[in-house]
Amino acid sequence: MRTLAAQHGLDLRHHTLIDAPHSHAAAAQAVALVREGRAAMLMKGSLHTDELMSAVLDRRCGLRTERRLSHVFIMKVDSYPRHLYITDAAINIEPDLSAKADICQNAIDLCHALGIAVPKVAILAAVETINPHMRSTLDAAALCKMADRGQIRGAILDGPLAFDNAISRVAAESKGIVSAVAGDPDILLVPVWKRATCWPSN
Repeated sequence: MRTLAAQHGLDLRHHTLIDAPHSHAAAAQAVALVREGRAAMLMKGSLHTDELMSAVLDRRCGLRTERRLSHVFIMKVDSYPRHLYITDAAINIEPDLSAKADICQNAIDLCHALGIAVPKVAILAAVETINPHMRSTLDAAALCKMADRGQIRGAILDGPLAFDNAISRVAAESKGIVSAVAGDPDILLVPVWKRATCWPSN
């Protein structure tokens, strides 16, 4: 590591390097440092994701809480005035209502930690109206009521919202949507995530 840093002109004198015999031990040591309060953040580096996550999710000495673990993409899009926090985009493939509540609260807490006092959460679905045959719309309505009852805290929620009226005030107004969130969200809570499939060209 010191050789690599020297090759790139990086000064490691003010950093602590801890030796580990192999990658699994490195993951366990990193998690232990966070548990002990000696480190504030985990970075994956060259470890495989499953190695790091195994250490994070270890029931005895990992970083589990009472909530479901979730993922947030932080994106800056030129056409949007600030960062967007998109969740969950990597871990929970098809979350139920309980998991979505945890995912939502995790993203809200992240925004608080990054200085956004009252983030706005757009709960996405394919449509912006409640349809009893579309679970994502029912979940969105339930999440909003959970926020009203204090089960989700520290944010303004609205949903279901389709993607266009979630991020565009013009699109929301064209649909007659009156909302403090539509067109102005910080967090986009997506109903499910699917890996992209690439089809060979003919």
